Amino acid sequence: MNARADACARVAAAAYLAAAEEAGLLGSLHGHPYVAGEHHDPALDEQRVLIEFCAPEILLDAVSLDTLADRVLRESPGATAVVVRAPGWLALDAPWERQLTYVRYDGEPVDSVPSPEGFDIRPAVPERDDAVVAEWIARAVTDGSAEQDATADPEIVAAVAQDLLHLPDRVSYLAFADGRPVGHATLLCAAHDDVTGRDHIELLDVLADTADDCRRAVVAALTAAAIAHAGRAGLPLIGHVVHPARNVAPGRGEAVTAALVQRGWRVDHVYWRLAHNGTRNGE
Repeated sequence: MNARADACARVAAAAYLAAAEEAGLLGSLHGHPYVAGEHHDPALDEQRVLIEFCAPEILLDAVSLDTLADRVLRESPGATAVVVRAPGWLALDAPWERQLTYVRYDGEPVDSVPSPEGFDIRPAVPERDDAVVAEWIARAVTDGSAEQDATADPEIVAAVAQDLLHLPDRVSYLAFADGRPVGHATLLCAAHDDVTGRDHIELLDVLADTADDCRRAVVAALTAAAIAHAGRAGLPLIGHVVHPARNVAPGRGEAVTAALVQRGWRVDHVYWRLAHNGTRNGE
């Protein structure tokens, strides 16, 4: 096993593996551990098997990974897909497809956040701004489902948005133009990665509801506010990129990820998806 794989083998926190074993979710293939369980994705209305941790010895061997996928699908006959988490440096072969890429900001720290001309960036006031933030979060969930070639149930979307909005660690920054909110960056400030045992701040969503000619500057300013917030907290900032289905927008997720890497982000880990028949829905 190479050095990167050896390091990855020790990534899973001991407490996480112990809890998985107690819950009956820890398995072994050829002596290498994995953690798998059934999971329902409400936004996609998909029953899947989530392999939340998989030893790199399995991930690095296509035959072993195929064997594992076949095993978990047999054990979960109602599942229509398998999703596996892999470290950022490891790419799986087709028919596995990237579904979500999680990126960590490793660039220069941001101490101050200059506002683009004509805009003001400041923290949201819950009583005043919750309604518009909820609308933007709901839009993000709906758009994410559409990119995965699925139609989200509006009632489920609204419930998810409200649940996220009312999390006690949720913080939002808004962009204002002429006193009107036109964009947000919403953070979860007590996020915890069970697999690694790492605390972090999650950039849940960033959006600028503005004209095209200023959207990039407003998004950059909102993202800078998130980076500065994480810096003050002394925690890593983690965001994510949705990879659209091949029949929706092939390659767009990879292009977005590459652009983020150029701006100081690093790929942390990736969720890869395999439909039961080896293809995405709708193909």
